[in-house]
Amino acid sequence: MASSFIVSAYVTPYASPLAATGLRFLMALMLMTPIYYWLPKQPEHSLNNVLRSTSLTLKYLLISGALVGFFIGLFSALKTTTSLNTSVMYTLVPLLGAILMSAFGKRTSWRHWLGYIVGSAGAICVLVFTREGTLNWHLGDGIYFIACTLLALHVVSVQRWGGDVGAFIGAFRIMFFGCAWLIPITLLWGELSNVAWHAPKFWWIIVYLTLFTTLLTFVLQQVIIRFGGASRLLAFSYTVPIWVAVYQALQHPSEILSYGFIIGSGMVLVALFMIDSRKNLQMESSNG
Repeated sequence: MASSFIVSAYVTPYASPLAATGLRFLMALMLMTPIYYWLPKQPEHSLNNVLRSTSLTLKYLLISGALVGFFIGLFSALKTTTSLNTSVMYTLVPLLGAILMSAFGKRTSWRHWLGYIVGSAGAICVLVFTREGTLNWHLGDGIYFIACTLLALHVVSVQRWGGDVGAFIGAFRIMFFGCAWLIPITLLWGELSNVAWHAPKFWWIIVYLTLFTTLLTFVLQQVIIRFGGASRLLAFSYTVPIWVAVYQALQHPSEILSYGFIIGSGMVLVALFMIDSRKNLQMESSNG
């Protein structure tokens, strides 16, 4: 997931972010489809069974639509705000997820809440001390806050409605309905005529984004949600700024040794232990 923030920056000279996202989702779906039909599965877990059920179809349209809405919100926000602002606001996703889980009736302990607050503060500390620029409110920040809420809704909804199937099957369903949203949107507003289809570097970037930051990441997320719960996946997102900062430190080693990075990373580590405690996981499982 962290590498997605880094590698996606290299694709903008070759295609619009919306076109690149639509293409990586479509390619991931094409790769997953033969594996999906090859894997043994119970009849009730088949895609046909989902499509025959109005309730399941609507649930997966919401799950995938929330994810697609996050990407569209991100692209729209970056027109009027900075990447620093979006990076800082991204750290609110776990806390927003915890609020949504409470709205769905899942109890959250005080230690759990404190862990989310400490984690957000630590991740913001890492970002502020390893990125240049100042934080000012822009119109795009409001758009991105809504996008982050949609991402949190996606994670919570997957656990609530999609936790009864295997990781690969769940990821395939999300990819299928995600493409159902993205393909028409990309055809209309993806600026496909401006895509550098002939550039080899563009395809290397798309292949990486497809295999690792889309296909592999989605499957791993399903594994975590199924066996560890949504809270664990939300907590892991606090480490994204740290991995990005480590990559940047390869070019500017002094940043990794700053007090802000060390203190912020320590706060994130403490938050992971607080959120990932056995008591919290048992509480989440009992409420599921």
